[in-house]
Amino acid sequence: MKKILAFLMCSLLLSGVVSAQSKQEIKEAEKVAKVQAKQLSKDGWKLLESGTLESVLKNHYLKKKTADVEEIVGTANRMRSINLGKTTARNNAMNEYAESAKSMIRGRITTDIRDIDESQVENLVSGYERLVLKEINGEVKSSYTLYKENKDGKYDVRGYFLVDQDSASKARKRAMELALEESELAHKYGNEISNFIDEGFNKLK
Repeated sequence: MKKILAFLMCSLLLSGVVSAQSKQEIKEAEKVAKVQAKQLSKDGWKLLESGTLESVLKNHYLKKKTADVEEIVGTANRMRSINLGKTTARNNAMNEYAESAKSMIRGRITTDIRDIDESQVENLVSGYERLVLKEINGEVKSSYTLYKENKDGKYDVRGYFLVDQDSASKARKRAMELALEESELAHKYGNEISNFIDEGFNKLK
């Protein structure tokens, strides 16, 4: 009986710690969101989606803090319409992600694998960049969109997106496997390249 009571007391204490931590994170998120919302509104930015800017910023902040996700931001300036800006911002965010992924593998390959010539490297990284864009598309989830109207009637748009790290890792691996097959290097370097590229991305988390 004493053991059961001790276990229950311990569980209650632990749940209290978790609850307190959770409340602290929420409080921090509310504080950050309030400051950000005030500054964004002052700068003329408006929220495209429903809800208040402060509540959307709070939820976005909490997701970044509590989930294993990566934030990607895309921008589009002087667009004729908000919808066009939203689409362009998403494309720009994905292109930036693919460019970052390409730079990562180029650096890792040239540093760690000595017997690949420059033309092979170029074919591999360009194929990988193209395939990352395709594979990551379904993993990029829109969080919220900001816009503001310029004096000339055109719009600036910012899209904020979240990518699940585990899903992104799998997408990058699929892209690398396909790129290796396309460049006919799979039989020689497949596992080696995939593994050290994952190591490189993990260091950035």
